Amino acid sequence: MKIFSWNVNGLRAVLKKNFYDFVASHAPDVLCLQETKISMQDALALDIPFKYKYFNCAEKKGYSGTAIFSNEEPLDVQSVQLEGHPDEGRILCANFAAFYLVNVYVPNSKTELERLSYRTQSFDADFRRYLKGLAKTKGVIVCGDLNVAHEEIDLARPADNHFSAGFTDEERASFAAHLKNGGLIDVWRALNPERQNKYSWWSYRGGARDRNVGWRIDYFLCTPDIFKKVKDADIHDDVTGSDHCPVSVTLGE
Repeated sequence: MKIFSWNVNGLRAVLKKNFYDFVASHAPDVLCLQETKISMQDALALDIPFKYKYFNCAEKKGYSGTAIFSNEEPLDVQSVQLEGHPDEGRILCANFAAFYLVNVYVPNSKTELERLSYRTQSFDADFRRYLKGLAKTKGVIVCGDLNVAHEEIDLARPADNHFSAGFTDEERASFAAHLKNGGLIDVWRALNPERQNKYSWWSYRGGARDRNVGWRIDYFLCTPDIFKKVKDADIHDDVTGSDHCPVSVTLGE
């Protein structure tokens, strides 16, 4: 099974660019999207080349949102709303026979870090509890835009960004808690422990992508039982159409 994850920064926008070519050339069995920025009414009218299509749309128009497209029918799919959190369409969970697949778009802490405490102390903490609950039943795969570069190796200019959203000590510690306390493995980094200059997001400013001044903030995380089945993991930085590129894992028996 090939599972892809991609923050498309607007589903309607990427459909007008290279979305169909991407699907045809990479042939995902399952594709998880973040930042779809679309209403449920508009989403259901789109021409999406997958058998099964699920959306979790934000209450606010043109904001956030997640989707899961699959050619294998899940047992069940839930739009997850963490208790006490705003309805921003950030989590979708597909229950497959062998694992739970959780697609997440983690809140950005914002330029002035006005959402930092909410993101790290509230959203991340509650999301981690949710994942640990799932893991009591069977293996879990988490994918999506987690809006954090974990280590200095995960961004081009760490020295300049220790107080920037996505690389604060608080965000990095919260991500580390997903691994240590949540029992998850960062799949790509586990398979590529020393690899540098491989990123999944680039600012639109200053030709950052052409110069590969990027950040690795899009992930696949999984429980150890699922990691044993991972055959490959990749960051598809040749795929354009968004300020993020797709990431993927391939599972075997």
